[in-house]
Amino acid sequence: MRIFCKQNFDFVWQDVQLHRTVIKTVLGVMALLMIAAVLPWGSSTIAKWHSLKDFVLLYRYEFFHLPAFLFLLGSTLQTNIWIVLRRYRTRGQIGMHKALLVIVFAGLVSLVVAVVGGLCTAFVKYVVYPNMKHYHAVFLYVPHSDDKSSFLYFLFMYFFVTTIFGLIFVALTDLWAKRFLSVMTVMTLAILDMFTARVIPYVFYISERVSPVWTMIFLALIIMMLINIVRFSSNYKNYYVQDDLL
Repeated sequence: MRIFCKQNFDFVWQDVQLHRTVIKTVLGVMALLMIAAVLPWGSSTIAKWHSLKDFVLLYRYEFFHLPAFLFLLGSTLQTNIWIVLRRYRTRGQIGMHKALLVIVFAGLVSLVVAVVGGLCTAFVKYVVYPNMKHYHAVFLYVPHSDDKSSFLYFLFMYFFVTTIFGLIFVALTDLWAKRFLSVMTVMTLAILDMFTARVIPYVFYISERVSPVWTMIFLALIIMMLINIVRFSSNYKNYYVQDDLL
């Protein structure tokens, strides 16, 4: 049985069109902050970079990328409005709609990060550095590095991790119907990971050298499990009451 059908994608695309102003605003702010990251605003928050992956992670994932994604998701995830309720016959179908919305937004954020990061790094590497040798340091660009990691692999990891956190947010929102509390819980989990298991740094920096295939399979299985949890939790949610707004 197919998890998602064409109808799900059509409805999610309608939601994207419905909230295009919010989406453009959040992604635009992310893009502007990423562009500002090439400037030496302060050594305590912005580090030097060499590769596209380094540039994307100039702002830490836990404090920049994840909060922006959760704000985008929380601002657009409105499943109690009539236009959503009349689309589906069961609560489980609404749950699958939310899961697919998370996946689409995670892919959209990953695409914007890749495009904006690619344009910024290309400008510094191929315009500033070859023609203005003494000015590349202003952009905190380091010409030489031993890092040979693949940005495509990193982009997949970025998408998987963002999707997982988004699905956890949706599942927690179904559990206690408080979006703000769900956002704080997800962000707390990500921040605690910095001091405990350090899963996010492992996935972004180490997994490619150790076990890239098994890491991708493991994260894909977690996503499948969380999708089923969201679908199950939606069966017990009352969609005819006002959602807690983020």
